[in-house]
Amino acid sequence: MTDIQLLLSIGVPSLLVVLSWLSNNSRLGRAESRLDAMDKRFDRIDRRFDEVIAAIHKDTLEIMRAMTALHERVAVIETKQGQ
Repeated sequence: MTDIQLLLSIGVPSLLVVLSWLSNNSRLGRAESRLDAMDKRFDRIDRRFDEVIAAIHKDTLEIMRAMTALHERVAVIETKQGQ
């Protein structure tokens, strides 16, 4: 085997491996940027979900306060009727 054949038999596969690695590396970079974008979207969705849950909780507390006040008024009226 001549020197040129030896260099080609080692160099060409090595070059292909390096090119393949570089290609995969750029694909990984794009995939990573997509995952970062998705992560930001999920963060926005999570914040919005927390806001909605807080609003529902606030409304629930307001309804419970109104029901308690109504119950107290009914109890006063029943007490007056019982006398």
